[in-house]
Amino acid sequence: MSLHPDHILSLCALLSAEKHGTCSFPVVQDEYSYFLTTLNVYFKYNVTAVLNEAGYVPSNSEKYPLGGIISAIQNAFHATPSLSCSKGAVEELNLCFYKDFTPRDCVTTSSIQSDVNYSKSSCPKYVSLPAQVSLGLKNSESAVSWFPQDEAL
Repeated sequence: MSLHPDHILSLCALLSAEKHGTCSFPVVQDEYSYFLTTLNVYFKYNVTAVLNEAGYVPSNSEKYPLGGIISAIQNAFHATPSLSCSKGAVEELNLCFYKDFTPRDCVTTSSIQSDVNYSKSSCPKYVSLPAQVSLGLKNSESAVSWFPQDEAL
């Protein structure tokens, strides 16, 4: 059985709304509102632009101080993100929000143990921001830009 990419995307969108959208209820009432709100939040709190403006650009070889990346986000959004890394590269960066969609710290003060361990992250002191993230497929077309193509430098 083969699924059309649009059907796969629709299925993923529905599953994502069911998994992640439930915590936003009753503020967000349905899947459409969930995705509209998600897009609005994504563009309002543009992490890519903040990091680019602070000099942190996608690179598979350049290493940046983790504290600097976190500080750039804290300065822009007045909230501490959470990060996870794999093999010295940022794999995921999350912003956390209150129900009114204003940013909040993703960590509590009890989890902050040092100036580089902001979010009990798996990240070392210096990390790369990969320009390409492989999906594990065999051909070169399987790589996905970590940053949207029109925002990458």
